[in-house]
Amino acid sequence: MGKSFVPGARPPILHLSEQNDLLNKIFRKQRETFGLDIGSSAVKVVQIRDGGSTRSLTGFGMASLPNETITDGAINDPGTVADAIKEAVGRAGVKATDATISICGRELIIKKIQIPEVPAAEIDDVVRLEAEHHIPFAIDEVFIDHHTIGRHGGQLDLILVAVKKAKVADYMSVVEQAGFSPSIVDVDGFALGNQFEANFPGEDDEAVALIDIGACIMKTNVLRAGATIFARDIPFGGNNYTQAIAQRLNISFEQAEAAKLGKDVGVKWETLVPPLEAVSRDLSLEVQRTFDYFASTAESERIGKIVLAGGCAQLPGLNEYLSSNWGIPVELARPLERIQVAPAFADDVGALAPALAVAVGLALRRSGDKEQPR
Repeated sequence: MGKSFVPGARPPILHLSEQNDLLNKIFRKQRETFGLDIGSSAVKVVQIRDGGSTRSLTGFGMASLPNETITDGAINDPGTVADAIKEAVGRAGVKATDATISICGRELIIKKIQIPEVPAAEIDDVVRLEAEHHIPFAIDEVFIDHHTIGRHGGQLDLILVAVKKAKVADYMSVVEQAGFSPSIVDVDGFALGNQFEANFPGEDDEAVALIDIGACIMKTNVLRAGATIFARDIPFGGNNYTQAIAQRLNISFEQAEAAKLGKDVGVKWETLVPPLEAVSRDLSLEVQRTFDYFASTAESERIGKIVLAGGCAQLPGLNEYLSSNWGIPVELARPLERIQVAPAFADDVGALAPALAVAVGLALRRSGDKEQPR
């Protein structure tokens, strides 16, 4: 079965079940899927079911991963990841076997480019030729996708996405090793956008920057009028905080991580403040560089609001600190704002909500939902 990126409102989307899609359309039946967020520190599973005008979260499970099992988006220990997937799916009570997954980090390129305005039938070929000037890999080693974000002066502005086929294969393989089928492969940053648009439709007056601070990678997706206009992954995340705490207090990484999460491991919170503040300053500078780069590519576009997601989003005082630094409102992600949560999962999901943004965005995907006519 062929594997290729299919352009949509938020690329890239790697469809792997075209034959099943055809059968489902014939019988008007959609196969059940679940969102599978394979992160550096944990695997998260979310299942969301559509019920007419409402959506309901009917499954949630999470399993931790040892440090360095995945680094910078690269899977170092497939067996451990596969076991964590099985554990998380079991905890979620999910019976479906089709999973929507996503990738981030190294070997993923997301970039705004321009090409001459050409007939729609020729865009793919022109993008492929232009991509050779923007990606550091051989063109036959990558999947390529794109979507148009504007046009002026005979030029098309596009978001180009390229990812190494080997990276996609690694993620697909570990899901299959766990006994499941990866039906759609997305990108973490675009999953962020998917959940935001589902929960806050119509917030189109100004650009919104979605920032997910993962353990190793910080994902940024700037949305305007429901579409990505800028996206970038930064190798910076929650582990920077943990490592700073461990070095400052001369304790193990595991103890530092537990202390960061507020667990009682014999470490006073006031001793954590200096390393937390130092890393927050570094984080602020990294994001400011990203915003400066965005400004250089977006002409008069202005970011009106920042939404923080990921495990570190709930660090005490972080959103207030960043807001004061940037002069822009900063709020926590609410990925379940318009999604009902089954009582069995309400307590766990409520406490973790900002960290579930990517998983929810993946769980909202359906096969064929982003396809556009070529």
